[in-house]
Amino acid sequence: MNYLILFKIWIYLEEHMKLSREEIMSRMEQLKDEEPLRFTIPEIFGGGMAIIGLNPKKGGKKYLLQVGNEGDASPYWDTDKAKDLAKWVADRQGDLV
Repeated sequence: MNYLILFKIWIYLEEHMKLSREEIMSRMEQLKDEEPLRFTIPEIFGGGMAIIGLNPKKGGKKYLLQVGNEGDASPYWDTDKAKDLAKWVADRQGDLV
């Protein structure tokens, strides 16, 4: 096994570390109206943006995930559980912008 390659991979991952589920959930719990979290999604997972914000619908679920391109995102999933959306974004290696 080539340890130099493993070391370079480790360094790359450290420099490009994405937010953990817990960090995303923490930021979600601090959301205010009109202040969504925006993540870029790598091309391998379809690319585009994932936008998590408070659901504007009264009586609806607390959080709303929208996916698509900047300025052209459409609703994808609403839920009361921050953990579900944080997992979805973290699993797709979303990068907070």
